[in-house]
Amino acid sequence: MEHYLRFYIKFHSYVIAIATILGSVFMAVVLYQTTEFHYPLEEFYDYRFMGSTGILFGVIWFAVGVSLFYGIFKEVKKCLYPFVVMFMFELFLVILRDIVMIWQNQRWYNIVFVNPAAVICALYITLHIMMTFVAMGKLIEHEPLAQAGTNFVRFNTGSGRDQRPSVVGDEEVLVTE
Repeated sequence: MEHYLRFYIKFHSYVIAIATILGSVFMAVVLYQTTEFHYPLEEFYDYRFMGSTGILFGVIWFAVGVSLFYGIFKEVKKCLYPFVVMFMFELFLVILRDIVMIWQNQRWYNIVFVNPAAVICALYITLHIMMTFVAMGKLIEHEPLAQAGTNFVRFNTGSGRDQRPSVVGDEEVLVTE
């Protein structure tokens, strides 16, 4: 793969990882400072952002972001999977929230998959992130990170007839006998 394309894919993956880490910390702090830990039952559709649940999701997203960053840096494909699973779980929660909000006759502009602008944004972001991870997975699978080493190769330039092979320890006794 071309060097600039490899850089582009890794750059996007790093941006997603850093945004995940910073966003999870920011959301957890904001939710901890501004929300109450007890909500009325009528507002249960926003459970994702309710008190302790929001903080728990923030901690999970932080762990997923660190795993993603490590996976990109070391090019370990298995470390990319937690992000994809958590992203799909969050998308499922948004769809479930929208169904409950439609069922309760909430305002249409608060419902993600009914508001046309929000649908376009959600689809674009989802496709962009998933295609980045497909490309990152293919990059890791087909072009793994080069192993660090000296890459030193010693060539024997002698004719080989008058030289003794180099041996050590007990093998030297066997050669000289």
